[in-house]
Amino acid sequence: MKYLETYLNKIIERGNNELATSINRTANDVGNSHIKNFSFISHEIGLLFGNIQSGKTGQMFGILCKAADYGFSAFVILTTDNIVLQQQTLDRVKNDLDGFCICGENDSGLFIENQLQKPVIVVLKKNTRILKLWANVFNTTGFMKGNPLFIIDDEADSASLNTLINRKKQSSINMHLDSIKNGASSSLYLQVTGTPQSIFLQTQTSGWHPLFTYYFQPGVGYLGGDFFFPKVGKPDCISYIEELKTPVREVVLRHLLVSAQLLLSGEDVSNCLIHPSSRQATHQNFANKINNELTWCLNNLSGEFETELKRIYVSLNPSKILSWTLQCYWIMQKISSATNKQK
Repeated sequence: MKYLETYLNKIIERGNNELATSINRTANDVGNSHIKNFSFISHEIGLLFGNIQSGKTGQMFGILCKAADYGFSAFVILTTDNIVLQQQTLDRVKNDLDGFCICGENDSGLFIENQLQKPVIVVLKKNTRILKLWANVFNTTGFMKGNPLFIIDDEADSASLNTLINRKKQSSINMHLDSIKNGASSSLYLQVTGTPQSIFLQTQTSGWHPLFTYYFQPGVGYLGGDFFFPKVGKPDCISYIEELKTPVREVVLRHLLVSAQLLLSGEDVSNCLIHPSSRQATHQNFANKINNELTWCLNNLSGEFETELKRIYVSLNPSKILSWTLQCYWIMQKISSATNKQK
């Protein structure tokens, strides 16, 4: 089976030819330069990096497929220690990649039953208990003694590196990752991140400094720091918190409207990040304010809430977003549903 070709065809069928072209270029560049000539007797580390939120997942899936085309039969994809993110990554692997045996954290039985007859992808959180469990699975089954392991570490600068190096100790996550990759006869460990500074600062003797790096360009539609924080002025979609008269309520209502726009348009994720300080007490203070505003929304559903929501909607350039009636109805339904669940 031609894994990369199959993956690219799926992306093209979804109407994203530009993304398919970008992934194909990355997969072939990395594949021909660093995977094709892999010795299958060594343990090597590489780095894939790009701009923040520029589509790294698609690029690393392309490289994974290229590695499968070149004979790798066992893959581990690592996510940060977050249940939702791990499940989201697992779901995306299942939706995007055909021809693989795909295992979640509780699928050790499936991994053993497959016996590497089909290339296997295991999606794991960087969690001490989970990594220890799977290090044991890999080491006791013996499948990896004569087979190479390809590890893709998403957000590789988070938790993976030895955080106790200055104390001349080894952190738990780093130790279990060592056990997983060194338990195979050979391995290729691909670090993936948009912020590679700490990875570049690793010494050669640490065993975690990349032997090769690859940077992929963002697509033409990418919106990054230059767009959101220009040297002069600001884009229309930006509102600075200090300019708002009621900051927390504005944030909550804007997020509800943006979520309605995204989810009604077929997207499945809408996040709101508030990072007011490095202090936990300040974070908790904002968390309390957010909860208070959500309670206000629930208590004023048929009154002032709709008026305030309409005011925010008008400020969001409604000519480019879904109708007020549709979004308002959707939000009211979601809040009503949440109220009933609380009861």
